[in-house]
Amino acid sequence: MTVIEQSKQADSGVVESTTRVLFIDLENCPSQVNELINHLEQYSQVVVCYAASGAKVPVDWIVSLTATVNDNRLKILKMPNGGKNAADFGIAFWAGFLMAQLPEHAHFDIVSNDADLDHVVNLLKSQQRSATRIGTSKESLSAVTKVQPQQGKQFYLQEYCAHLVNHHNNRPVKKETLINSIKSKFKADSLNVDDLFEALVKQSIISVADNKITYNQQKITKFAGL
Repeated sequence: MTVIEQSKQADSGVVESTTRVLFIDLENCPSQVNELINHLEQYSQVVVCYAASGAKVPVDWIVSLTATVNDNRLKILKMPNGGKNAADFGIAFWAGFLMAQLPEHAHFDIVSNDADLDHVVNLLKSQQRSATRIGTSKESLSAVTKVQPQQGKQFYLQEYCAHLVNHHNNRPVKKETLINSIKSKFKADSLNVDDLFEALVKQSIISVADNKITYNQQKITKFAGL
């Protein structure tokens, strides 16, 4: 099983690896589907469990999420049978499975308002594992949903390159129209459009001469994850 481990420098100067796993009780917290991209930037692996949910993933995220599924960083698991607490049992099963697979220093977070999942947290702790249940109040989720600036920029680069792939016959030809296109694409996000434009230039995805835009198809395809 592939799990991406993030390294950090300990105070002693020794490099230690930190694996962070997030379980999402989608039955209990359906709005968390809208936070998947943010969670994947903060966690080594995300496991979503549900039995019957009407939650929908934005179409624009399909390319990004497919890549994380293929890398085994994202698991979206539908319980074979519905019923009360079905997702809870799925989280309990996968928490035990991953505990046996991952290093001892791995940390487990469970996003759910269901206090019954504290039993899973306590069982993990009984095995000397670090674990926490996180409710979905704004205060308790602030640390989980915070996006690092550079990671966020990478996500928007990938998303806009995917947009350019899908609209290859209708790409902006001038700087002003490209900026307007970025604004329109991410109008619901608090995005610095000029920063993203500069990132497109810096990564050689586009080049600008006399206010006209030239596109590097190889770079676009690479950043789109295709």
